[in-house]
Amino acid sequence: MSRATAISSTVRAVAMALCASLASCGLFEPPVAELRTDVPQMALYAAAFNVSQGRYRINVAYDESLAEALPSMEEKPALVIGRYLKNSQSRSSFQALDQLFSELVINPSSFYPGLLELGNVEGRQLLLPVSFNLPLVVFDKKLESAMSDGFVLDLAALEEKGAALNVPGKTSFTNMGFGPRWSPDFLYSAMELLGAGFKEGAPLKWSRSGLEEGLSYIRAWSERANGSALKEDEFQFKYLYLPGYKSVEEGRIGYASMDSADYFVVSEERRASLSFRWLSKDGSVPVGEDIVYAGICRKGKGRQAAEAFLKWFYTEETQRAVLDEARRYRSMESSFGVAGGFSAIRSVNEKLFPLYYPSLLGKMPPAHYLKAPNVLPATWPDIKRSIVLPFLLEATGPSPLPDPNADLEARVQAWLKRRSTN
Repeated sequence: MSRATAISSTVRAVAMALCASLASCGLFEPPVAELRTDVPQMALYAAAFNVSQGRYRINVAYDESLAEALPSMEEKPALVIGRYLKNSQSRSSFQALDQLFSELVINPSSFYPGLLELGNVEGRQLLLPVSFNLPLVVFDKKLESAMSDGFVLDLAALEEKGAALNVPGKTSFTNMGFGPRWSPDFLYSAMELLGAGFKEGAPLKWSRSGLEEGLSYIRAWSERANGSALKEDEFQFKYLYLPGYKSVEEGRIGYASMDSADYFVVSEERRASLSFRWLSKDGSVPVGEDIVYAGICRKGKGRQAAEAFLKWFYTEETQRAVLDEARRYRSMESSFGVAGGFSAIRSVNEKLFPLYYPSLLGKMPPAHYLKAPNVLPATWPDIKRSIVLPFLLEATGPSPLPDPNADLEARVQAWLKRRSTN
């Protein structure tokens, strides 16, 4: 081999090694990234990002079962935005995002602390919160003067105020202030405030004592306020065939529970006669468990484009534009806020949301009120719908279960068996 040939071979080897090194650092990454999401609104945001600059492009793929599907994907997307992403199977897919903080591009103090902490694993920020929702209680504005707190309505106060509005008839109530079992979702939120503590296990764990104490609290509430769970059920069967807020409007009930995502898509005209408070206990407001998070996959292609999208998205300017577009094209009538909920950026909720949702003025709870949920399994939507909510309704009903914990465990095992045979 000649000296020139040897030098040429060495140069090629060094060049190839350098290219491999640069590629591993992301310098030769493609400018296109796939965003996999279970949030339909992200398609609109990605389109706005693509128009706003010419260097990167985000392509969106919708996956309704994103959290379940992600671990088994052979080719991971660069960017993932969705719910229940911190489950034990999904979290290993993500790279740390702490560099976005160190570069001072995204300020960690702009987020709600509890939501940011939920995206942290062993000191590494794997997920950034995008949006969330809160449970609330709706009532007629005429009752506003009787409220002692401008932000929240405590469980105990709701029981007392609801009972005061009961109107007995000859054989049953003709009006009832509130029934804690009318809404399964309210029942779940109340149980979380009372210490049930549902969280990821194999597939589900909970506090055994918290569950029993919570069930006892709800049963006693029904007895004290409304006579019995049976009387609540009879009233519901006889009168409550409209959405809860409409039953409040017509005066049949005093209070109705709703989720912020549902309440704020009711037209402003319909909400004009209504007011609300956030559901709470001892100053804590439970954040809905379906928080939307964003993460970048370690093995995804186009991670620089994914980072560029996040840097663009997490600014007040961008989120104001998102809200402007939603109002202009009237998508606010079917979808609340940013990505279907409140923004994870505090200043956006405090300064911008009241401009688009005037009834929020002075009503946004301080950050320390918010109680973040536990980490839940990827299959949580099915577990909640198929197991937890039916169980809670039955366990607080007219015929209490003799051993609630054993009954719930049996339901979970039966669910697992059904899934294994499908």
